[in-house]
Amino acid sequence: MDASEYLDRVLENAGLFFIAARRAGLDTTVPTCPEWTVSDLAVHQGRVFRWMGALVESQSQEFIHPKTLGDPEEDEDPLLWLKTNAEEALEILDHADPDALVWNWFDGRPAPARFWYRRMAHEIVIHRADAEAAAGLESRVEPAELASDGIDEFLHFLPARSKDPKFATPSGSYHFHTTDVPGEWVVNFHAQGVAIRREHAKADVAVRGTASDLELFLYNRRGSDGLEVFGDEAMVAAWTEKIRF
Repeated sequence: MDASEYLDRVLENAGLFFIAARRAGLDTTVPTCPEWTVSDLAVHQGRVFRWMGALVESQSQEFIHPKTLGDPEEDEDPLLWLKTNAEEALEILDHADPDALVWNWFDGRPAPARFWYRRMAHEIVIHRADAEAAAGLESRVEPAELASDGIDEFLHFLPARSKDPKFATPSGSYHFHTTDVPGEWVVNFHAQGVAIRREHAKADVAVRGTASDLELFLYNRRGSDGLEVFGDEAMVAAWTEKIRF
């Protein structure tokens, strides 16, 4: 996917987030993030938009702490604050050079700003699903190519996340396979960390499903119902228990 496609998906899913959040109500608990209300979710997403915008607009070569950029006023509607930050972030990305070097948390150093186009597309997709869960709505990630790309990004974050001592991982190997668009990944948890390969290979458990269902499962935004599981089913439950973002 190119930068313009990612921007289209950010715009689309930000609108869906807003609709679901308004329907749910600000004080409603988010089932997929039970420590948050919809208001908390909106503030978090607004912070991320504002933070990313500041990084990209300034072409920052170093980390900027999100807390230095401010939060909504006490009497301010968090959804309107989110909307403003989303619009400003999209404007910044629309005029930015995707090849300009900007700090990002994955590389821990300056790298092409296109990282943020991709990251924001998947960030808003997952939190849109959170808002929809609060509103009692079923979520789907569309198009399937976006969901498959989201799976790829998510899985390739795991080795970096696994270095955090607070991050618990399951053991053994997983084969994930999308059924509606091309996509296969093998994830092997071992003593030294996590290895990710894009390939068809045997694993302790294989999990197959549409790209949308598989991405939402991997992020713990849906259960494993409807997914095909071959092998050790207890490992599917272990993923749900341990892999939380």
